Amino acid sequence: MRVRRVQPARYGLFILAAIWVLLILPLSAMAAPYAAYVIDARTGEVLHSTNADTRLHPASLTKMMTLYIAFEAIKRGEISIDSKVKISSNAASEPPSKLGLKSGQTIAASFADFTAGQTIALRYLIRAAAVKSANDAATAIGEALEGSEAKFARRMNRTAKALGMKNTTFKNAHGLTEPGHLSTAHDMTIMGRHLLYDFPEYYN
Repeated sequence: MRVRRVQPARYGLFILAAIWVLLILPLSAMAAPYAAYVIDARTGEVLHSTNADTRLHPASLTKMMTLYIAFEAIKRGEISIDSKVKISSNAASEPPSKLGLKSGQTIAASFADFTAGQTIALRYLIRAAAVKSANDAATAIGEALEGSEAKFARRMNRTAKALGMKNTTFKNAHGLTEPGHLSTAHDMTIMGRHLLYDFPEYYN
């Protein structure tokens, strides 16, 4: 892992500590095991661990991997942050949380105009996935990079394995519950730390 100084790096600890509190809220009313894994983001020192390797539905934390791959693809020159992405009917039909992207029209490149268009710059999809947790935006990112959500999920799993996320299997780009779409507190903390340190230029 490339470790670079991030300002403000101190926020990393608080973000990683909150990850699994945020994870369990979207789950159904059926009881799920409590899981927590808190580390010092700078050193990797484990400060607290409970059921850290229990496989649970990662919900919208999945989008951390979607964004990580998008940043990686930009760095490799596979796509530009200003590349125009065509919104498919599959992406447009994702359930909320969403932007309400529609196929068939072209939109202006502004955050406010997301609800009326077909093509949009990748940078706005990234913001929408990160800030609004928009499922349609996450799917559109995956389709733009790999051509289909299924192919993108395979890339997610290859990336997870390369990062050392041993107990994670992704089935989609957004995190909506799907059989077999599972991760752990430990693995998601690995993901969060890589986002923090591998792409500090996008961390804000």
